[in-house]
Amino acid sequence: MVDRHNRVKKRKFRRTPGGRLAVHYSRAKREKAECAITGMNLHGTGNQSKAKVRARAKTARRPSVKFGGMLSSRARKRIWENMVLVETGRKTMQEVPAGIRHFVKDAMAVKGEVFGQQKRQD
Repeated sequence: MVDRHNRVKKRKFRRTPGGRLAVHYSRAKREKAECAITGMNLHGTGNQSKAKVRARAKTARRPSVKFGGMLSSRARKRIWENMVLVETGRKTMQEVPAGIRHFVKDAMAVKGEVFGQQKRQD
């Protein structure tokens, strides 16, 4: 019967210097992180196992920018541009594309927290 710890792992057959055939087990690599909007591969995020990512420093895990590790820089730029247009009144929230609307709302909420401009609920 197959060992339950090794049955999901990738098997590599390696010949040792003594001529013996050894089996090396390893987990398959994780997939690269993708942008939630464009689907592009994200830079600055690795594809290691969760244990290896946790062992790294917090600043080395993902980019330390808002939506870092979630959105590509192109998508992030669209979010910030739409947020500014909504704040200045050139666009309404309904005119923002539906796929990025909730990111724009999050960005507006974070901007208020960062600059100490908490909006009052009247």
